[in-house]
Amino acid sequence: MSAYEYKGTTTATILVVDDDPGARLLVGTALEMAGFRIDTAADGATALKQFREHPADCVVLDVVMPGMSGFDVCSALRAMPECRHVPILMQTSLDDMESVNRAYNAGATDFSSKGINPMLLAQRVKFLVRAKETQDQLRESEARVRYLAYYDPLTALPNRQRLLQILDQQVAWAEPRQRGLAVLMLDVDNFSRINDTQGQAVGDVLLKEVAHRLQNCLRDTQRTLNQAEDGFEKKDINDWVARTGGDEFALALPGISTAEAAQAVAQRVQRALARPFVFAQAEIPLSASMGISLFPGDAATAETLVKNADAAMHHGKKSGQGGLEFFNKSISTRAAKHLSMEADLRKALERGEFTLNYQPRLALKDLRVEAVEALIRWKHPQRGFVAPDEFIPLAEQNGMIVEIGDWVLREACAQARRWRDAGTSAWQVAVNVSGVQFRDGSLVSRVSRAIDAAGIESRMIELEFTEGALIEYSAAVSKAVKSLKELGVATALDDFGTGYSSLSYLRHFPIDTLKIDRAFVRDIASKTGGNAPLVDAIIAMAKSLGLATVAEGVETEAQWQYLKTRDANQVQGFLFCRPLAIADLQRWHDDWLHAHQLNAASVA
Repeated sequence: MSAYEYKGTTTATILVVDDDPGARLLVGTALEMAGFRIDTAADGATALKQFREHPADCVVLDVVMPGMSGFDVCSALRAMPECRHVPILMQTSLDDMESVNRAYNAGATDFSSKGINPMLLAQRVKFLVRAKETQDQLRESEARVRYLAYYDPLTALPNRQRLLQILDQQVAWAEPRQRGLAVLMLDVDNFSRINDTQGQAVGDVLLKEVAHRLQNCLRDTQRTLNQAEDGFEKKDINDWVARTGGDEFALALPGISTAEAAQAVAQRVQRALARPFVFAQAEIPLSASMGISLFPGDAATAETLVKNADAAMHHGKKSGQGGLEFFNKSISTRAAKHLSMEADLRKALERGEFTLNYQPRLALKDLRVEAVEALIRWKHPQRGFVAPDEFIPLAEQNGMIVEIGDWVLREACAQARRWRDAGTSAWQVAVNVSGVQFRDGSLVSRVSRAIDAAGIESRMIELEFTEGALIEYSAAVSKAVKSLKELGVATALDDFGTGYSSLSYLRHFPIDTLKIDRAFVRDIASKTGGNAPLVDAIIAMAKSLGLATVAEGVETEAQWQYLKTRDANQVQGFLFCRPLAIADLQRWHDDWLHAHQLNAASVA
């Protein structure tokens, strides 16, 4: 006999309830032959007791019984949470419509006459059990979808959407009681660098450990808050932790009304995260930037509380790592300006508002122009020219830098082609790339497409990236630089000397050029000597490694005279030329050639 397997592994159990022993035996035997496991009960009270102790997958229930009728038993079963979805087949010798209606009103799934062939009844039960299995699977799928909609699968914490629901409850609880509520937003500092250097698996483990430590920072709100009244989800009027983004978390803290009380929780979080995270016997230091907003002073709604705490967090992040910032109206003003500029930035490309200016890089020995650096400029129709240090960080934050960087690459390559075809200049064009552009691994293919589209040689393009990008995205940068080298594209490390691990990284990256940061060039000619020894050391080190050097930010004759005695390869700065539009650059170059008695044919 083949057993009917419920849910693929467990034999379904049928509870047969009938005061007639013969009926129980007949129905039970037919169901056993169909592959079910059978429990029986002779009256309603016994049936209810048995179901509580051993819930069945289907109930076959007689209507006419002494004591509790089948209708009463059916109603009592339906009142049990574990019987809410269990099919109940009611049987009776009564054939009036009133009995049928009473059965369905009591919660019966199906109704049949007692005279039905027991084998047919068994098939009917089999259909009901299969239908239940399908419905159970559907409910499980729906529950999973609901879970994913409101909870983070990695940490099992509420997500941003669920956090807003919780805060709505907490605001509704706090407002009539004139109680406070604090929202703390937290961003793990340099998490992308940890992911790049340690791998995503370690990053995931770290995020789960952060979630665990944050949960241990929550207060015992049963002691600090009054019991929530009926009408509120009592479980929501507690401290909560949520994961609101990749490396961002939030704490909802009902009952907190002062900055001091919120700061006490924030300090507890800082201490918890300050303990080193240990993976594979290696310690990973961690810090987090935090922002706090308070109800009702900073915001009156859940969404605004989160937005304001988020704005405070990002504002504090600019001041350094591990900081804590409370929301204030000036932050709100800056956030509004930030949003407005972000919206304008998204339209700037399609409206053609970007242009490129070019600043020459000159050979140290004879002041010939050997390369030009492409520098993006944004002319906004209302704001006028927007400084790059205003919109570039914004583009990096929202990911638009990838699309903008593509445009810069294509335009710079196209201009290199125009200069080459004109026969007057064959300058190498240096293009700045952000660390974000390395992140998804597509930069090399993007550069290759831009070069192919322009029809130029790869050597005519140089990519400049900063030490910050090299350190934060080291794995992605290393892979890309090696591929660029194979492609024939030159690479330069910009702002060299401002990072904290420059020398150790240089050995692992096949770059071609170091650009000495302007901060070191600024006082090389001062009476005290300033950074002159450091500049000398950088030039000597680069030479020993076979790297070219460019001194940036040369603005005075004294700086130039000092550099002339050194072995740097190129100089760049306002002393020679500011960044210029193409037409202005050509006029400047004609004048420069004439002034220095050079001829166009000698320009490399």
